[in-house]
Amino acid sequence: MNTCLAQRAFSSRSSAFVASPVAPVRRVVLAAPAVRVSAVEVEAKLKTRKSAAKRIRVTGAGKLMARHSGKQHMNEKQTRAQKRELSKSFVLEGADMYRASRCLPYANL
Repeated sequence: MNTCLAQRAFSSRSSAFVASPVAPVRRVVLAAPAVRVSAVEVEAKLKTRKSAAKRIRVTGAGKLMARHSGKQHMNEKQTRAQKRELSKSFVLEGADMYRASRCLPYANL
């Protein structure tokens, strides 16, 4: 009968762990990683102005095309020919082309 009580006492893991004469020891070895510090300079990315990208397109020849203004509203007094001409795109030139190219840095101009 004494053996049954002894077996019950050590049946759970926690009681067997406490009752064991030598508790297992965990060895944790922390090796310091070899870290080489080097300075890396990264240039900032240029950002495209999305408002310009939606209004201006680049042709295969590298020209910048935009739409005419003045056709959104209050154009009932314009003739058909005027409205038709406003529907077409036009080529940007001069200072407008320079400013637009600055807004589209990756346009391959």
